Amino acid sequence: MRFRSIGLLVLAHAATDLNQGAIPALLPFFIAEHHLSYAAAATIVFAANLVSTATQPIYGYIADRRSVPWLIPMALLCAGLGVSLTGVVPSFQAGVIVVGLSGLGVAAFHPEGARLINYLAGERKATAMSFFAIGGQLGYAIGPLMGTAALLIWGLKGSLSLFVVPAIVAGLMMVSLPGITAGYESKESGKRRRMGSGGRDAWIPFVCLAIALLCRSIIFYGLNTFIPLFWIDVLQQSKAAGGTALTVLMASSIGGNLLGGRMADRFGYRIVSIAGFFALMIVLPLFALAASPTQAMLLLIPVGLAFSMPTGPLVVLGQGYLPNRVGLASGVTLGLAFSFGGIMMPLLGTVADHYGLHAAIWVVALMPILCTALVFTLPGIESATLKVNKA
Repeated sequence: MRFRSIGLLVLAHAATDLNQGAIPALLPFFIAEHHLSYAAAATIVFAANLVSTATQPIYGYIADRRSVPWLIPMALLCAGLGVSLTGVVPSFQAGVIVVGLSGLGVAAFHPEGARLINYLAGERKATAMSFFAIGGQLGYAIGPLMGTAALLIWGLKGSLSLFVVPAIVAGLMMVSLPGITAGYESKESGKRRRMGSGGRDAWIPFVCLAIALLCRSIIFYGLNTFIPLFWIDVLQQSKAAGGTALTVLMASSIGGNLLGGRMADRFGYRIVSIAGFFALMIVLPLFALAASPTQAMLLLIPVGLAFSMPTGPLVVLGQGYLPNRVGLASGVTLGLAFSFGGIMMPLLGTVADHYGLHAAIWVVALMPILCTALVFTLPGIESATLKVNKA
């Protein structure tokens, strides 16, 4: 496993996803500035993720047929530029447009980034994918802190400072890509020449896995979008406390990702995924019942651990079910299924407007039941591909 190259891609993943991580922490400032409802504020999250969801399979399809590693630095610049402009555009509508630009960059990054990780990992693909996913989680953990601090210090114009990190990392990736991709082109060309039959892709298990990930995405974005508002409007805490709560959730998710990756290598991808969702079925309703800021903050730790345990195992399962279409599988499992929850946020925002934030949190708290049931239906990679090959 090429640790240095993987480390650079982990850094790039963090710099990409910190932009999406910052958006929910900025919502209270946008609500105050533009006098928005919860549903309107959730539309900002919707815009970024609608673009990402719509374009993710396209980028995955392209990655399976042509190596485009230069998309990685370009995606970083696009993702950072979109979010950085949110505080300086003249209207809410213009803000939705530039956030959509950021979503386009995020969509471009994941398929090619995951393919490169698959290439660089050697035989330790689950471990490498866990590290790669941690990069995204770090971005989501750092983003709320950066966004909240910037806007508290400089006001809405402080959003411009969010472009600094993606721009620096994009420059680093441009310089480093020739070394990272050495031998990548020839290996990918050989793999495409061997693709022939196409009968080895197990589509039915992959679709079940994708649906589970779509539901998981709703959980993630529901928490990521409404936790700051929940802290401010229900628990009567400050904006800074709301941003801190998001960071606690994302930081604990990093530990869960490491734990899930190690356990999956030892006990199996499916078993660890089921265990994570089952634990989430217990701790997420407890969080919804929390009556104090301290209790809620403490519960965010097991919520983050349980939520992130299936991350690496599910991505590797998806790539295993579609061995001839790793780019498409990566685009769906890391991209489309992850961003899908964002397009559901206006609906959850409507629930919050009409029934309160507690009601929206409870909708999210019940989603792990469906995720657990779907993952129970999944076979192991070997079983799935063996059945397809016999057919």
